[in-house]
Amino acid sequence: MTVIKSGSPGANKLYNAALFTESTRRLSFTNMLTGSAPKSPSKNKMDGRKQTEAGAPFVRITDLSKAAGDEVTVDLFHQLRGKPTMGDRKIAGRGEKLTSSHFNVKINQGRHQVESGGRMTRKRTKHNIMALAKTMLGPYFNRFDDQVTHCHLAGARGDHIDADWIVPLESDEEFAEEMINPITPPTYDRHMFGGDATSFETIDSADLFGLPAVDNIRLAMDEMAYPIQPIKFEKDPHAEESPFYVLGVSPRQWHDFWTGADGATIRTLQAAVHKRASDFNHPIFKGECVMWNNILIRKMTRPIRFNTGSTVNICTNTNDAQVTQATAGTRIERASLLGAQALACAYGQAGEKSKGGYYFDMFSEATDAGNANEHTIAWMNGKKKFQFKGSDGRVNDHGVMTLDTAVSG
Repeated sequence: MTVIKSGSPGANKLYNAALFTESTRRLSFTNMLTGSAPKSPSKNKMDGRKQTEAGAPFVRITDLSKAAGDEVTVDLFHQLRGKPTMGDRKIAGRGEKLTSSHFNVKINQGRHQVESGGRMTRKRTKHNIMALAKTMLGPYFNRFDDQVTHCHLAGARGDHIDADWIVPLESDEEFAEEMINPITPPTYDRHMFGGDATSFETIDSADLFGLPAVDNIRLAMDEMAYPIQPIKFEKDPHAEESPFYVLGVSPRQWHDFWTGADGATIRTLQAAVHKRASDFNHPIFKGECVMWNNILIRKMTRPIRFNTGSTVNICTNTNDAQVTQATAGTRIERASLLGAQALACAYGQAGEKSKGGYYFDMFSEATDAGNANEHTIAWMNGKKKFQFKGSDGRVNDHGVMTLDTAVSG
C-alpha cells in the first residue's frame, strides 16, 4: 500500500514545489509504425511486388472490438503461378485454384493497478497523489506494450534485464500469459547473422554489426522469391519509387557500427536520411538513425540479448519451421528488420464507448472504508508476428527478418 509517513522525503515541505518522475528510456516506435488492417485487395495492389493496402509494419485489427470472441483469423492469398495455355491447346481442366494461408491471433484482458494512499498520506503532501497515480498508468502501459512488441518481433525475450523491464524473463510463470500469443523464433529464411557466421552457434566475438551485415540482408531480400514487402505509408509521396525498410538495432550494435565507421561514411548515411525525409516529415526519421541501401538503421532503446552459453530457440531449414535449440558461443544481440505487415495488433473492447472507454478503460474506486483509493487501467489486445505458408509450401515470417551479431564490451 502507498503510504507517505510523516517526515518522509515525499512529505510536503516548503521546497517541495516541483515534481519529477523517474527518467526512463524514450518509447519505442510501436505507435508511429502502426496502420489499419486491409480488408480486401484493390486492383492496383494485386501486383506481387506491392503489399495489400496496409503498408505499415504493425497492423491494427479491431474486428474483435465489434463482435464476441477472443480470436481473429488473418488470411493471405497466394499469387497465381500456373502455366498459361497457349495456342489451340484446350484450357478445360487447366484452371488454377485460388489458394490461401491463414493464422490466428488471440486477445486477452490486461490490467494494472496503483493505489494513491489514505487520507493522511494525501494530507502530508501538496501533490495531487490521486491525479499522479492515474497519470502514471498511461506511460506504464506504453512501456509494457513496446516491450511486448519488441519480444514478438525478435521471436525471443532474451537474457537482458534491468529496472525498467516490465516483461519478465521467459522462465517466469506469467511470461506466456503476458505475451498472450506464443513467441515464435525467426523462420530459417528470415534469420541472418553478422560477419562470416552462417548459423547462430557459429557467431564469434568478431562478428560485429556493420554495413556489410546490412548489405547481406539486402542481397538476401533481393534474391528471395517471396521477399519481405517494404514499408509504404499512405502519405509518403515517394512510397512507390523509394519504399524503405527499418532495421532496429540494439544500443551496443549501434555503438559497434558508430565506432567502426569513418566520419565521412557516417555523414553520407545521415545525409541520406535527411534527403528521404525532406518531403515526408515522419517521426521514424527523427533521432539517432542513418540510411543505407534504402534501409533505415535506427537505434532501439533496449536489447534482445543472449549471454554466452544461453540456449536459444531457432528454426530449422524445414518447410514447417520446426524448432530446435542452439547455444550462444559469445554474447549476441538481435536486430529486427521491419517491412510491411510484420506484426498483428488485435484489439477488443475493454470498456463502454459511451463512457470514453473502448480499447482501454480506467477505473477508480474507494477502498478501506473510503480511506484510500485504487486506480486501475484495463486493456484488451494481443500481438503476434504475421507468419504464413507460401504457395511453395514453406512457412515464413511475413514482414520481419532478424539479424544476430556479436557485440563488443
